Amino acid sequence: MLKSFTALSRLQQSNRVLSKRVIPSLFYCTQKTSMPVTKAVIFDLGGVIVPQPMIAFREFEKSKGLPAGLIGRMIVRNGDEGAWSKLETGELAFPQFMEAFNKECSKEMGQDVDMTDMFVSLHAALINPFPQIIDAIKCIREEGMKTAIITNNWKQPGNDYGMLSKLKPLFDVIIESCLLGIRKPDPRIFHACLKELDLQPEETVFLDDLGVNVKSARQLGIRTIKVTDPDQAVRDLEKELGGLCMRCHKEDTITVPKHLEINMDKLKSYLNWALKLHSKDPPVIRCFRHGQSNPTYYVFYGGKHLVLRKKPPGKLLPSAHAVEREFKVMKAVGQHGVPIPKMYGLCEDSSLIGTPFYIMEYVDGKIFKDRALAGLTRQQRREVYSEMINTLVKIHSVNISAAGLDDYGKKGGYLQRNMTRWTRQYEASKTHEIEAMDKLIKWLPEHLPQDERVTVVHGDFRVDNMIYHPTKPVAIGVIDWELSTIGDPLTDLATCCLGYYTPSALDVIPALGDLDLKELGIPSVEEVVAEYCQKIGIAPIHNWDWYVAFGLFRMAAIIQGVYKRSL
Repeated sequence: MLKSFTALSRLQQSNRVLSKRVIPSLFYCTQKTSMPVTKAVIFDLGGVIVPQPMIAFREFEKSKGLPAGLIGRMIVRNGDEGAWSKLETGELAFPQFMEAFNKECSKEMGQDVDMTDMFVSLHAALINPFPQIIDAIKCIREEGMKTAIITNNWKQPGNDYGMLSKLKPLFDVIIESCLLGIRKPDPRIFHACLKELDLQPEETVFLDDLGVNVKSARQLGIRTIKVTDPDQAVRDLEKELGGLCMRCHKEDTITVPKHLEINMDKLKSYLNWALKLHSKDPPVIRCFRHGQSNPTYYVFYGGKHLVLRKKPPGKLLPSAHAVEREFKVMKAVGQHGVPIPKMYGLCEDSSLIGTPFYIMEYVDGKIFKDRALAGLTRQQRREVYSEMINTLVKIHSVNISAAGLDDYGKKGGYLQRNMTRWTRQYEASKTHEIEAMDKLIKWLPEHLPQDERVTVVHGDFRVDNMIYHPTKPVAIGVIDWELSTIGDPLTDLATCCLGYYTPSALDVIPALGDLDLKELGIPSVEEVVAEYCQKIGIAPIHNWDWYVAFGLFRMAAIIQGVYKRSL
């Protein structure tokens, strides 16, 4: 019987912390010091997300030898009765519009004019949105706000969303004039958007490049930003959102919470002299939302994409959060076949940003946090798990002496030392008695394995602590080495298999116990263990249950520590 599962479950039930209190603290970047008033940001399309259409039209006019500004004059002069207005409100289909617009322009010019090709130039100009605006939209969504578009757009044959097709996944609400039959600045189009968002005007911000549209939205109580260029738009949006970072989006990152802020001047000085990076602009820094108890930041500076990882603020348990050890082991094993981000520098001086920290390369790849590996085929899921085992074998095959890690931990007696350590940690952070944990603390030492091997161990090895290549099931980085040492490698194997034994309600690690693994193509725990044994070259594991029980006990002790610290 795996009594550790009972202990972990009872810890969850008795403290009521795993889903309600521990997780927001463990995933340290999920909390904001104050919620912004803004609940949604609404964007215009042309002139905000993509270049102004008039820029492309001027190029068309020049190529055809037409007077500069002809198209704009026709749009403005003919107003609601003109072909352009009727195109944007859906009254005219595209072929009928071109016929009517050709007549309008020909009348203006006093000769036949063919404007048919003007949209070819427009589509070429609008195909690539401003990257800084796309970053801002993604950042808005990471912060938990909604996004919307209100655009004076036109129907296109075979494409319900026209040029919005590629952008559609980024928005909760899309309001197109041609589908609604109303165009900006008519206030009804803003009311329609607010209704879809289910928000009040003052809870939203609207960005547009045309003053008449901005004025109409502002009169309804919507907060507005008049856009002149994308960089200005991002700066003004950051101010309107109370200082939230709207730049350099990276998945699963948010604005740095107040209690985790870093002295930017001191960080910049360190990057200047230690890494020889220089830029006239200050570093852009964002906070990773999930996954580590050590605060971890994405940093962009001097053209480099970096990750900064530091100890958390506040009083810490002995030997916990040792980023210095992380840096040492990652640099060492990275030189001996283990996929590791490039390690740039370690700073042990707490006076710089409050605690010791290190800087490493930002590795752009996939981290699989979804337990079912959604979006992958059965074969791809099998390959992801096989690569996980390959990587674990690489870690356990590192020659300790050759890697310069002889002093990284004691060789032998790892299991007994860790039982003592985690028992002590648990007792130090215990908030009340949990009978199941007490029984487990007694049972584990009584059944301690006597045949432990000695290798480098990661300490928290699992699929979501690996970075995979964006398009291939190949590991390009192993992260979160906080618990690494010299010890029994089977504890690593058990850790990466804990998901097979935990319920889906336990959010700390991706759980697999209630999934149809065969249907998904995910190997069973028996297959994972057998493949590891075959690749590392050892006999089948006769006391596997003990290692799983130990892994669950350690996880419970860690969670209890986080809970106590959050109190």
